[in-house]
Amino acid sequence: MEIFNNPNEYKGWYIKHIKIYNTEKKAVELLNLNDCLDIGSGPAVFHEVMKGRTISIDISEFMLKDVENDKIVADALYLPIRDNAVKCAFISVTICFISDVEAFIREIWRVANEINTCIVAKDSPWGEFYEELGKKGHKYYSKAHFISKDELIKYISKYYRIIKIISTLTYSPFDQEKEEEPRLDSSGSYVCVKGIKAINS
Repeated sequence: MEIFNNPNEYKGWYIKHIKIYNTEKKAVELLNLNDCLDIGSGPAVFHEVMKGRTISIDISEFMLKDVENDKIVADALYLPIRDNAVKCAFISVTICFISDVEAFIREIWRVANEINTCIVAKDSPWGEFYEELGKKGHKYYSKAHFISKDELIKYISKYYRIIKIISTLTYSPFDQEKEEEPRLDSSGSYVCVKGIKAINS
């Protein structure tokens, strides 16, 4: 996707909004990620809270330019990975730039025993805020297709058994930015869902 061609600009958003970034990292850290594919990794903004070996996958070689760990340029719908080859897959907000979400989840199910997916939910104050920015032509959000919390859970439940839901960003985008501790529910705007394959999958 041509909009993802400037890793410094992308990382700059997280630096500018450091309290949101730290808040989201706390939620991701609670997923206990270890030996994961980071699909749609961009410039690897969450790797400091991921353990073990991490492999970054992104459709843009530019976004992977400064990534130090193993990296693969690939389309997320066609992962160049063998069936059941990896322990864990992590996806943060990539889903809103995927044309066929169910096909994406199915492709992850093919390669990974565990899925960890985080989104800014369509049915949340921040999701609504980003959608409005998209309508005004924002570089990233104008190309995004947000999904709801229930839609995410429905897609994942079709292929994995959900074992953990975490969320954060419970305040309005019009409030002063602040750091929050994550919650073990789906009440926040940034929602993470962890699922594992059933034994007979």
